[in-house]
Amino acid sequence: MRFELSSESLATVPLFVWLSATLVVGHILYTAVKRPKINLPGPRGWPYVGNLFQLGEDAAQTYYKWSKRYGPVYKVQLGEREVIIINSAQASKELLTDLGSIYISRPLFYTFHTVVSSTAGFTIGTSPWDESCKRKRRAAATALNRVAVQSYVPIIDRETFSLVEDLYSAKGKAIAPFAYFQRLALNVSLSVNYGSRLDKISDELLQEIVEVETHVANFRSVSNSAADYLPIVRYVQMLVGGNNSFAAQIRARRDKYMRRLLEDLKARVKAGTDIPCITGNIIRDPTAKLTDLELSSICLSMVSAGLDTLANTFIWSMGFLAKHPEIQEKAYSELSKVYQGQVPNSDSEQVEYITALHKECSRYFSVLKLALPKATISDSSYKGVNIPAGTTVFLNAFAIHQDAERYGDVENFRPERFLEPGEENKQSHYSFGAGRRMCAGVHLANRELYIAFCKVIHFFHIQLSDVEEEKHFDINPKTGCANPKGLSSTPKPFKVRFVPRHPAALEQWIESEREKTDLMASAA
Repeated sequence: MRFELSSESLATVPLFVWLSATLVVGHILYTAVKRPKINLPGPRGWPYVGNLFQLGEDAAQTYYKWSKRYGPVYKVQLGEREVIIINSAQASKELLTDLGSIYISRPLFYTFHTVVSSTAGFTIGTSPWDESCKRKRRAAATALNRVAVQSYVPIIDRETFSLVEDLYSAKGKAIAPFAYFQRLALNVSLSVNYGSRLDKISDELLQEIVEVETHVANFRSVSNSAADYLPIVRYVQMLVGGNNSFAAQIRARRDKYMRRLLEDLKARVKAGTDIPCITGNIIRDPTAKLTDLELSSICLSMVSAGLDTLANTFIWSMGFLAKHPEIQEKAYSELSKVYQGQVPNSDSEQVEYITALHKECSRYFSVLKLALPKATISDSSYKGVNIPAGTTVFLNAFAIHQDAERYGDVENFRPERFLEPGEENKQSHYSFGAGRRMCAGVHLANRELYIAFCKVIHFFHIQLSDVEEEKHFDINPKTGCANPKGLSSTPKPFKVRFVPRHPAALEQWIESEREKTDLMASAA
């Protein structure tokens, strides 16, 4: 029988070759991988890929379900990497807090660390623990401690004023709140780090940063890229492009606006027109011991952090409050008791219920469902089981926020849980991680949450749209997520109304604050 190769059959050869090569090389690599080293229970996986393709759309929810069978601490095999999953508050304390000096590093992942971060370096939160990381953490911790954050309150007030002014300009019409709160979070970060801000929600740079950082966050996700766990996928991507090519495009776009932000600041420093900010202070300090790459790392961290967690927490919360006006009215009542109808003061967190409210929003919505992964730097043990140095560890914040032993009635949205005796001695939630690598910006984030919640609830009723079909959006964190594989959980699109409680008083306040802002701008 004669065998002829047509153009069509030739076109199928590369696919056949790749499939064959993948199977053969995959089998070789799988058999070469060391057998599991950690004697913990866990779900049975498939050859070579392990549990990688058993995670479903939402890995955090899958890990939570598995914890019901395998316990609060178990292992999974993700391709070539063995990973420990922590699913309870007590286990987090025993490992990440009590053994914090061991669970202090970060693992490296191919897509983010090798492709996306090859030019500007890693963020502080994704950096392995070494002398460079210590210097970066020290600089960030100094700039973002409680005392320093108090000096940033005027910045938060300025951005909250812009938020309220723009919400009022919508005249009570239904709007998508996403861009408003993204600008709030980003502008606070830009002002604190660069001494600059973006004025309009339609600003092209704002839209570019939000879009690019969303893609970067997806690349940082530990459940979004098979290349992070399967070497054969990396080799294929290097040869044929695909995700690698897109990651490189995103890297180039990010590098462009990061250069622009830094160069603009350096120009202001040289001209003597800059205002105090983290990076400006470092540039001016002749004794600063940070390298250019370390400075870049701090800048990357400041730009991305607020968008990852803070903005999405605000957005989920606005949708939820629109559907639960009784919670709004409880918060408004507590504000009125303390401030006697006056505009809430930003100097301190005087209204305990508002603090409890933003804590419960962080718990209930679990915006960072899987906290940034950790890696051990030396051997340790859990319940008699040896955990070797270099082990990758995932903290399942979603599961911990469902931990009945810690929170009781976990399915209910109940801010009052954080007002109960003894709560002040416990970690409220895990949206900023746990242990010694907890987010360095936690104090700044909490102050932003408090001030913005106070102002928005004081000035507005947050209501559902008048349009019937716009009323029925899904704000359930388990089913309403638009990007379940992403690093940070974003709700599906929705619109709500911000209806002024006292329009005349609000207009008067806006005019007064606008005059203050104009004076500040002219003084700068």
